[in-house]
Amino acid sequence: MPRYDPPLREKVDNFRKHAGEEIASSSSKQNDSTQENNSGDAPESDQSATIPATSSIDFSLYLREPKYTLDDVILPVNTREQVDSVLAEIEYQDLIYNEWGMGEKHKLDKALSINFSGPPGTEKTLAAEAVAHALKLKILVVPYDQLESKYVGETPKNIVRAFGFATEQKALLFFDEADSFLGKRLENVTQATDTAVNLTRSVMITQLSNYEGIVIFATNLICNYAPAFISRIRRKVQFDLPDEKAREAIWKVQLPNKLPLDEVDFAQLASVFDGISGRDIKNAVFKAVVSAAKENKPKSEKKVTHTHLSQAIKEIIESNKTTSRQELKLVPVEGNIQLPPLAASTDI
Repeated sequence: MPRYDPPLREKVDNFRKHAGEEIASSSSKQNDSTQENNSGDAPESDQSATIPATSSIDFSLYLREPKYTLDDVILPVNTREQVDSVLAEIEYQDLIYNEWGMGEKHKLDKALSINFSGPPGTEKTLAAEAVAHALKLKILVVPYDQLESKYVGETPKNIVRAFGFATEQKALLFFDEADSFLGKRLENVTQATDTAVNLTRSVMITQLSNYEGIVIFATNLICNYAPAFISRIRRKVQFDLPDEKAREAIWKVQLPNKLPLDEVDFAQLASVFDGISGRDIKNAVFKAVVSAAKENKPKSEKKVTHTHLSQAIKEIIESNKTTSRQELKLVPVEGNIQLPPLAASTDI
């Protein structure tokens, strides 16, 4: 992949300038923000303007250097092309928006917002880290369980602070389980928690509209997104389960060079066991390695075999079937239910 110089801040500013935006200094932005907050003319959806950007979360705990590169992430061809297209939009921004004049016709949002959606275990989080690495950025990974608070009004503050902290650190902002707070507004508000949910979603829309960096959302359930969020997300990348070629590559990349291997047919593993994710393969490898390590043999004779790997992935697949089964639910009914007659008993 190409390297991205000059630094990202300048790249992003150029990206917005070519799109026809006026780039204000940080001090003028702050003054404009203060004037807007004091004007009293903010639309109803911009309720976050009255919420102090205070939070009890130490976001520095979730800021890190990316652990993975694009070479570490094995994706189906279509998904990889979509990810490369996201990066290309930044790399070729001058050509696209200046020389080719696209900036004269299209006024872009300030944020480069991206959504990764697909089944669990399809490497959405790894891909987000790889994108950050390609852009030479740190990544701020914000899990929803840390954003959500039992105190009414605290969750919106956490969201505001997450965007603010990412701006301060010039980091790529990554929200996992994004469907938890990008869902539809509640129409029938009956209690304080309902109001808090709607406020959280309004705050997220406002922050996304005003943000000037790069933000990636990830979800297994994009169908739960509200249309208001869908329309504000610039790039949508679909992560599918790996195809046969990708599965073979994932099997190989999970095994370190030091691992003692017997004859393993990776092509056969990829062909026979389909409908599995990269995470499934990773878990199967660990299971197989443990099985080989605990065998009652001298250490010099212990090896991971094709059988170890095959049996491990079979167990993973069966485990997935068990957890995906629907629970039996009892549904109350009204009125009398006619039961079948009891069988006559016979005394002995």
